[in-house]
Amino acid sequence: MINQRHKTLLFSLVLCFVLIGVKFFYWQIIKSPDLREKALFQTYKLEKLLPARGKIFSSDNFPLALNQTTYKLSIYKPNLKDSLDNIFLKIDQVHPDFIKTNQTLIDNFKSNENQKWLTFNTAISNSEKEQLNLPGVTFEKTQKRYYPEDPLSNNIIGIIGKNSKGLDIGYGGIEAYYNKQLQGKTGFNWGPQDATGQTILTKKSWNSESLDGQNIHTTINRSIQYLAQNLLIDGIKKYNADSGSITIMNSQNGGIIAMTSAVATSSATPSATRNPAISDLFEPGSIFKPIIVTMALDQQVINTDYICDQCSRPRTIGEYTITNHDNATHPNSTLQDIIKNSDNIGMSYIITKLGLKNFLSYYQKLELNQKTGIDLQGEAKPIIKSNWPEIDLATASFGQGITVTQINMLKAFNIIANGGYLTKPHVLDYFSDESGKIYHPKTTPSNQVFSSQSISDIKSILKYSVENGVVSQFKPKDLEVCAKSGTAQIAIKGGYTDSSTTASYIGFSPCDNPKFTMIVTINNPKSSPWGSSTAAPIWFELASKIAHLL
Repeated sequence: MINQRHKTLLFSLVLCFVLIGVKFFYWQIIKSPDLREKALFQTYKLEKLLPARGKIFSSDNFPLALNQTTYKLSIYKPNLKDSLDNIFLKIDQVHPDFIKTNQTLIDNFKSNENQKWLTFNTAISNSEKEQLNLPGVTFEKTQKRYYPEDPLSNNIIGIIGKNSKGLDIGYGGIEAYYNKQLQGKTGFNWGPQDATGQTILTKKSWNSESLDGQNIHTTINRSIQYLAQNLLIDGIKKYNADSGSITIMNSQNGGIIAMTSAVATSSATPSATRNPAISDLFEPGSIFKPIIVTMALDQQVINTDYICDQCSRPRTIGEYTITNHDNATHPNSTLQDIIKNSDNIGMSYIITKLGLKNFLSYYQKLELNQKTGIDLQGEAKPIIKSNWPEIDLATASFGQGITVTQINMLKAFNIIANGGYLTKPHVLDYFSDESGKIYHPKTTPSNQVFSSQSISDIKSILKYSVENGVVSQFKPKDLEVCAKSGTAQIAIKGGYTDSSTTASYIGFSPCDNPKFTMIVTINNPKSSPWGSSTAAPIWFELASKIAHLL
């Protein structure tokens, strides 16, 4: 009996030691990393050093995006010397509507005795912070993005928002495209702290300095941007249109001088995350005709003496008939008059001479089958069909059945402006840091698409068209212009509507060594569907105002 008790006692002692050993193993081996981490956080504190986001400037170094220093307010109940109700009343007196804005948070905080700490996202200014020097009320320094010219360049600049992790990130435009360069690098301080949370200076600490974001200096001309925006808004009202866009580019280097969009609704403001000039696809219509003629001249399937001896009647291809916009015909049209009269029939014969293979080859060289690569977030990719029946090739000659963005069309037409070379559009001029050091981006080499002779020939044709066509009434006498109007029916569910059009005007000035290339598109103008009577007047008025600014 005694031996049995000894055995039971011995077994119990061994079992206890085993259990204690297992427990020690669990805490010292398995849970060791977690405990070590908790110990570090109790004896060390991590302080993030947030960098200043880079600024954005116009071409005249006027700030388009800046940072404002604000503060987040926090309340710690144990340190309060006054009641919560009085504290919130004092805050509301200094920062009106604070209680109204944060009513739900405040109610929950007051009713939950276990919640000791609460931080509010409401931005508190420095002057307000100084007035709220109260026990238990603390502040954390933050930065808020500020746009001095908003909404002037809203759709170009973009905005700052929170990502899924609650961190600031750019959305749309420059803010998103150059987010990495603008946001800089976050630094940190990792140092020991005592029981009160104060840093112990005698013990080792680790730190990494923050690096402020780079500043963006753009090619945007603030004065021209302002003029373009106001003229576009006035034009949309005048021609009773749904919306419109204007983009102006430096003909020589591709820098975007201005880019603006507007809609008919007076209360609407430009979207900061969606830019119609780069995101909306449209059929260019007759503004595409000069490009087709240049292709044909470059391939030498026609020359400047070309005469359309079949332009006396509409052209029938299978079950389809090609006519002109006014159902008129122009017998024996010269190449100049085909462009001046915007003759669909003549164009259909020119593209037939060019042939599908050559057309698609040039289409690819012009990069109309891909994004331009402009340094703004949200660019759409053009759609290019894979099946090309004869009628589709014919209608492509006058810009129907193909879809591009406004920036695609401007990039392609600008090849004529700058001597046959393809230039990439861009809004970045250069980077700079806070010390003033300048960093120039790598330049993309320009590819020659058309010969100099082909360019010289099409410029003469475009100049003749402007000076002798219906738009000549809008052209100032002292302004030399090479341009083309366009009107395209809008495709809906596989067909075209007769009631809606996209009216356009595209061109450059002067014809030799041009300073700018500009496109104006007006969507569904109801006073007149034609680009020559809606988009063209806006183009010429704006061109006359900006010529002396460049």
